[in-house]
Amino acid sequence: MTFPTPIIQNGELHLENNNMNNSWLQSLNEQQRQAVLKTDGPLLILAGAGSGKTTVLVSRTGYILSQSLAKPQEVLVLTFTNKAAKELKERVSHKLGADSKKVWAGTFHGWGLEFLKKNYKLAGLPQRFGLLDATDARSLIKDLLKERQHHAKASFDVELLQSILSNQRAGKSVSPKIDESYLDMADWLLPAYISKMHSLGLIDFDGLILKPIELLKENPDLAASYKQRYKYIMVDEFQDTNKTQMDLVMSICNSQQNLAVVGDDDQSIYGWRGAEIQNILGFPKLFKNCEVVRLETNYRSTPQILEMANSIINRNDERHKKQLVPNPSANSGPLPEVFIYDNEEMECEEVNHLILDYHKKGIPFKDIAILFRSNSQGTLLEGYLKRNNIAYDMTGGPALIDRKEVRDVLAYIRTAISPNDIALRRILNVPSRGIGDTSIHKLIDFQKAHELSFYASIRKWSQTEIPEKTGGEINKFLDLINDFKSQLLNSPYRYEQLLPKFFANIGYQEYVQKSYKDKATAQRKWQLVEILGRILDSFVERSGKNEKTIREFIETLELRDSDDDKEEQSDKVQLLTLHASKGLEYPIVILMGVDEGLLPHENLGHNIAEERRLFYVGVTRAKNELLLTRSRKRKRYGKWRDISPSRFLCEVPDSLITTHDSGYRPLSDNQRSSLLENLYKKLDKDIKARQEV
Repeated sequence: MTFPTPIIQNGELHLENNNMNNSWLQSLNEQQRQAVLKTDGPLLILAGAGSGKTTVLVSRTGYILSQSLAKPQEVLVLTFTNKAAKELKERVSHKLGADSKKVWAGTFHGWGLEFLKKNYKLAGLPQRFGLLDATDARSLIKDLLKERQHHAKASFDVELLQSILSNQRAGKSVSPKIDESYLDMADWLLPAYISKMHSLGLIDFDGLILKPIELLKENPDLAASYKQRYKYIMVDEFQDTNKTQMDLVMSICNSQQNLAVVGDDDQSIYGWRGAEIQNILGFPKLFKNCEVVRLETNYRSTPQILEMANSIINRNDERHKKQLVPNPSANSGPLPEVFIYDNEEMECEEVNHLILDYHKKGIPFKDIAILFRSNSQGTLLEGYLKRNNIAYDMTGGPALIDRKEVRDVLAYIRTAISPNDIALRRILNVPSRGIGDTSIHKLIDFQKAHELSFYASIRKWSQTEIPEKTGGEINKFLDLINDFKSQLLNSPYRYEQLLPKFFANIGYQEYVQKSYKDKATAQRKWQLVEILGRILDSFVERSGKNEKTIREFIETLELRDSDDDKEEQSDKVQLLTLHASKGLEYPIVILMGVDEGLLPHENLGHNIAEERRLFYVGVTRAKNELLLTRSRKRKRYGKWRDISPSRFLCEVPDSLITTHDSGYRPLSDNQRSSLLENLYKKLDKDIKARQEV
């Protein structure tokens, strides 16, 4: 079925049949088409769970281009993962050809990086500025704390200080519960941190958004050029945006305000990391002529699961009203089931039995997801899965860039191609070269006294006032870096072979093996070097082997997150926190620990609405069957304590769930007959065995 394409001529709406353009509309439902066809003025697309928001974003982008409403380079799509941006560009270009790839689709930080590359002089940055990621930023803060001698003995939580600095720079208030000593230290640290960062020619992740906002405000002509450039701006996962991301969007939004934001306030679960739900709740008030389109048809879950989900989220007052409805062809399924166990150990054991029962019925392990509120629940469950030889993957772990071995290898590559002080200091004694902390502290003092970069200081220092042995090791290291650079740029080998060979030769493989007692763990860590080589090979194949490509490779990796690193899963049960499960779906979902104190979490009782949204997110991951488990007792501080069921579970009408107070499903007649038959067979076998004796 095709739909007529709306064309506005002389202020009047006409309908024109055009098969090529209509291809973007053919598979859409009425609400999805409405979202695609609204191409003038502000638009809020409220995309309920499983309602096809990615399809709408892709179709809207394709429709705008196919109607010649904008050129590809005049369309900006801001996402929260590179994976989502890549999928959008590939699906659009598949229909419209390579030219459509000029659409700018990527993350907020990716856009900020590109902006600063074009405007580096205005930003006061060197042309080849480097990125300071969160881990390196913490290292810089530690160094600054050490430099402040009279605080040398004070112990500060560096991650907390980093969070305070981030809030201060974004103009956000700091929690009144934070100790005064931290606020005093942060007041001193903020200007010192920014000054040091800029002196090193670096910018951190906060700066990738804050600096463009600052430059756009201070330079009206620059802001005007960007507003003129983008005729259409779309923002995905709008409920996850924070204040500065919203400020950035407003800084480049043109007077026509062709701004479309897609999101679901009912899935806003990242308030703890700065997401501002008021961005999506207040959007219609911010833009008086805003149109709101609700995508409420769910293409994922059974009607029974959706009915429970609606009953949960309808309890929240401050929200855009919407109601998930099953798509017309949705299959019916069983009611969500609640299993109640005596204690958390029995809960873990019986969840294992449920998994094995599903597997015996032909359900692949990878189709089963176990969700929980906190990582500690997953840790307890892992022991039982291992005991029962059930293969599993723990999703939501660190991103590739956050793994120590990856950061070490990247620091070597960065030092060889585009050195900065932090990367160099990371690897100077990794693996050990006999250049200890004492030598490094002396080197830092030498660097300050001579006002040199760390890299320049090393060569000069090694020739002057240090022991001959240490100087020799430093010179060997510098020669090693020069040789590595030559290999990176000139070696005929693929990086997949080059990197493992180089790092084995310098003793890094042995260093990794000694760092982990478990050989299997050490081997997995070492394989990261090979994986990094493979990723670099794919970069070089597209862009050529040169310094620019390798620098872009480093930048891209630093901007990746854990979602970008996800690959097709092998046949393993998936273990995820509720936060990590967002955006995913599984045929069978077992949501563990639906108890007061866990869900809602005891430390987040002040934000019940967000905890309820988190529960809702977990429920809406299930496609076919949803199981919820809870315990009557849990161990806290070494003692068993009585635990109440989650208030969220108590809010669900009894008619929408099946509860198993004993922790077990009742046997059907067939199951009972089969059980008795097997029992009789076993008894007969035992009797015969005794008779033979």
